[in-house]
Amino acid sequence: MVFLEVLIIILTVLLVYFIIKNLQWQYRFENRIREWLEKEEQQIRQDAIQRSARAMSGKTLEKFIPFLDKFPYDPHDVRWLGDPIDLVIFDGYSDNELKSVVFCEVKSGGGKLSKNQNNIKEIIENKKVKWLEFKP
Repeated sequence: MVFLEVLIIILTVLLVYFIIKNLQWQYRFENRIREWLEKEEQQIRQDAIQRSARAMSGKTLEKFIPFLDKFPYDPHDVRWLGDPIDLVIFDGYSDNELKSVVFCEVKSGGGKLSKNQNNIKEIIENKKVKWLEFKP
């Protein structure tokens, strides 16, 4: 009888011990996860801010591209769209001698055309461009 009572006490103490240890482990685990999430959130926010700043500065700089010495068209012939294509150039427009219409996408560094921009490029290259005169 005494043996059984001692065994029950030992098992109860062990059970309480493991419950406490489990709660401590769970608390530490949750804290580590919370710290990791906070750190990741800060990095994600910082990355988003940097990407946004690059995009905004890129959109601003695109407007100055026609004024570069290397740019092959008269800046007066250029109209800025911004999206989905950066520039439309009416070559010769300012001289009243329109020669061509050029769609221009400005990319820097390793920039690549988006899927939509690639589709637009293909449509233009395949001469699937139309004129619409709309009179409401």
